[in-house]
Amino acid sequence: MGKKKSAALIVLITIVLVGLLFLSITPTFPVTSPNSFRSLLSIVDLGRDLDGGYYTVYYPEGVISKAEYETLKAEYDYVAENTEEGQTPSVEDPAENYVAYKGIYLSTDISSSETGTGVTESFAESFADALSTVKKRYEERGLSDYTIRVQDDYTIRVEIPKLDHDDADAESIAQNMFTLFSYSGGLLFTDSHAANEAGTAEMEGTSEYIRNATTADAGDSGYAVVINFTSAGREAFRSLTSTLTSSESSVTLYIYAGDNQLMGATVSGEMDQDAVYITGGYTQEVAETVATLINTSISDSDVFDLTFESPEYYSMDALMGNSAALIIAICIGVLVLAMLIFSLVKFKGMGLAHVYGFITFAVAVIACISLIPAVQLTMGGIIAILAAAAIMVSCNYYAFNNIKKEFATGKTLTASIKAGYKKSLAFTIDVHAILILASLAIWLIATGPAHFMALVFLLSIAISAVCTLLVTRFYFYMFIAQPKNKIAFVGFKREETEDE
Repeated sequence: MGKKKSAALIVLITIVLVGLLFLSITPTFPVTSPNSFRSLLSIVDLGRDLDGGYYTVYYPEGVISKAEYETLKAEYDYVAENTEEGQTPSVEDPAENYVAYKGIYLSTDISSSETGTGVTESFAESFADALSTVKKRYEERGLSDYTIRVQDDYTIRVEIPKLDHDDADAESIAQNMFTLFSYSGGLLFTDSHAANEAGTAEMEGTSEYIRNATTADAGDSGYAVVINFTSAGREAFRSLTSTLTSSESSVTLYIYAGDNQLMGATVSGEMDQDAVYITGGYTQEVAETVATLINTSISDSDVFDLTFESPEYYSMDALMGNSAALIIAICIGVLVLAMLIFSLVKFKGMGLAHVYGFITFAVAVIACISLIPAVQLTMGGIIAILAAAAIMVSCNYYAFNNIKKEFATGKTLTASIKAGYKKSLAFTIDVHAILILASLAIWLIATGPAHFMALVFLLSIAISAVCTLLVTRFYFYMFIAQPKNKIAFVGFKREETEDE
């Protein structure tokens, strides 16, 4: 590479890297009020451990919390005290209708001492079915960080991360998800205003008729929920819409999940098509939640009859502390800076190439975790990124040491660089190939947090492979073309004078 070409590339690449680094990590600051600039790092979605989230507890019908029981008891005691002697209080004594069980209270209708589980066999079976479907809904929703656990044997606690950087929107998304995923019963298409009233015509939303539900960008209307029919479903939906519009110019078609209205759309004529697009000003998050609910309600094995109370949601602080993300970022920044300084001191010109290569790696990883919607950064994801970064640093150091050893044998600098990289090639390729395949396998097999941790590591180690095998080496050749004394540039010493 010629000196002029090398100099031009150095200037160009330096400007590009500085610009990308600015866009990636510069803190948020106002540019033109009321607009503001946000770096890529500031829009990274964080998990519950770093940024908190929301939680709810699903209480099945017949199960109440201790707090609710105490409220009912206090209400009864107050009414009883103010009821004239000989008259019956206007409210029932909760002690007659509920029995204590661990941290909750069970209705006498479902409690049983004969089964040894505290509840009747039918309730226990219904709860197990509901738990299985609720778990499936959150799993298929594609959340990278969430937990579902049984609490006090017969309630379900769900924790999810914030799914939007705006707190108000994040709360709305969480409330919507908690509510929709508590719905029981199958799907029903009808023109009835109430699920328990028969409509003019109806169609059940089973797997016989519905293939699946997806989402699509509807432009100014937000996002649409797309219901894809089977061939039988297409015919059934055609017949339904034909019947509903035979006597009226337009009618509202409702979709119910059990007794809960899921959505509605105006139908103005017979619809004979493979899919219907239903809009309602949905955001992408809400549309994906509705589609997930539909997909987990079309199979008989996923439909449950147990009714949950309308869930309340609560915010939760970051599990590792509200300042955890900032502290971790500072620690990583200090470690990276120390590593870069060490590289420059120990490897001189080769270290400079490594610095440029590592910056390229860093901005590429930040771009991936901030711009790919499926990625939400947790502590596990940070560990995955640090592991990939350590692999990149180790492979570069391994190559540099091999170059140094080759030069010590008496070879010219050019020959030493070629031989050093050649000796390092097999090891570098093997390490990255094994780790890429391993992370790919985990990503395909695992679910939940492990699935997304594997995704972050897969992206990071793939970027490490490119930066180690190609980018850093290219930068080295770019820099080595500039100095007259190339041996001094890389920090090597030799008694003989060489014309490199």
